[in-house]
Amino acid sequence: MAGIGFELKKIYGRKTLAANLWGTIYATMSTIGPAVLSAVLLLLLELLLARAGLTLLEERFFIAATSYTFVIATLVAVLFAAPVSRYISDCIFLNKESDICPSAFGVLALSSTVSGILMFLLCAGMYFQDKVPMPFLISYYLVGVLVTDVYSMMTYASALKHYKALTFSFFLGFLLAVGVWFLCTRHLGIDKVTAAYMGLACCYFLIVTALVFQCVRAFGMPQGRYFAFLSYFRRYPKLAVGGFAYTLGIYCPTIIYWFFSGLTEKVSVFLTAPVYDYALFLAVFMNMPSLVIFVVKVETAFYEKYTLYVSALNNGTYELIQKEREVMGRALRHQLFFVYEIQLIITVVLICLVSVFFPYLNASAYMLHMFILLSLGVYTVFCMYFTIVVFYYFSDYGGACTSSLVFLIVTVIGAAAAVLWNDFYPLPLLISGLSGWIVAFLLLRRRMEKLDSFLMC
Repeated sequence: MAGIGFELKKIYGRKTLAANLWGTIYATMSTIGPAVLSAVLLLLLELLLARAGLTLLEERFFIAATSYTFVIATLVAVLFAAPVSRYISDCIFLNKESDICPSAFGVLALSSTVSGILMFLLCAGMYFQDKVPMPFLISYYLVGVLVTDVYSMMTYASALKHYKALTFSFFLGFLLAVGVWFLCTRHLGIDKVTAAYMGLACCYFLIVTALVFQCVRAFGMPQGRYFAFLSYFRRYPKLAVGGFAYTLGIYCPTIIYWFFSGLTEKVSVFLTAPVYDYALFLAVFMNMPSLVIFVVKVETAFYEKYTLYVSALNNGTYELIQKEREVMGRALRHQLFFVYEIQLIITVVLICLVSVFFPYLNASAYMLHMFILLSLGVYTVFCMYFTIVVFYYFSDYGGACTSSLVFLIVTVIGAAAAVLWNDFYPLPLLISGLSGWIVAFLLLRRRMEKLDSFLMC
């Protein structure tokens, strides 16, 4: 997200109330705009399906199928995200930008293949077990592959720094999906669930086409070297493992509860835990403001101190290096703790508000308790993530990998224990997030003590 900082500094530099408001809106749409639009689209389609007279089983089928799609897409895309990000940075630094676009096509080919195999297995299971109609299976398969492609291309959108174009393409896709749903149900007589997936397929096809177009326009048509980025998995294994371990750690409890817990419900070939899934969705949504706060504070305060320190490290005297490192360290501590504190306040306030309105949503007390613990758990996971991001600024992939692996291991052990006891389902994410956060913070503090020698060597 480094490119946001220049625009934010320009906006906040005006020092007016309108500028502060616009800066907040810009940062919000740049960081979580696509995620918010995707979530709103899914909720809107679910509402339209409910009002269209679908049975409870059909609604659960739509939710379960969608959950599997996005989990597969996220895990497949994150396999490539961290090494590809480093590859793009090196290409830009070495003035080899002509290699960036070929790598995008290579990533699309590999991610589409992996997600395509997984989606094919799900479609085959639905066809042979429940004789699900072919139009739905085709639409469902395309959505799975296209969502994976969009997530993969978002790494390149960050490199292009076209955040407004990215959010705008998601907005256009949102409108297209709703329009296709109404067209299919009102005029073509297509099954409503199938129409919803046709709308999603059109939405994500538009987004991935727009992102590929932006990449080609910025870096030119690909000219070979489609898979050169694969060497970065060998050169930076900790970078690849750390990025995947963090994301897998978030989804591990969900996957384990789907298949082994007392919360499990079966819909066609899909095993889900609807109570846990819904509570987790709300918990993640509530903690999203921290992503905006983190980007604003880091990009407008810490990043400037970081560049001054690196410049001093390359060209300055020993006294200047020490001075800039201390200034950067103070800025980093201040900004991190500011994010920790503000998001904790936001989380507690929103938990109280949601607790008041939960009974009006026909939600059980058990789901409310799970939601409260998961909200705190997601809060610790996000705080761990913010701390890990700082490691990437200093190219300390070992610290990031260690923290992520601790998080993943504790999550798996905790989720397995919750399944054995058939209780305490929200606790693993809270305990593992807190464990990973503490480890990341301690490793970061130790790294800051010997940062000069680490970067120079």
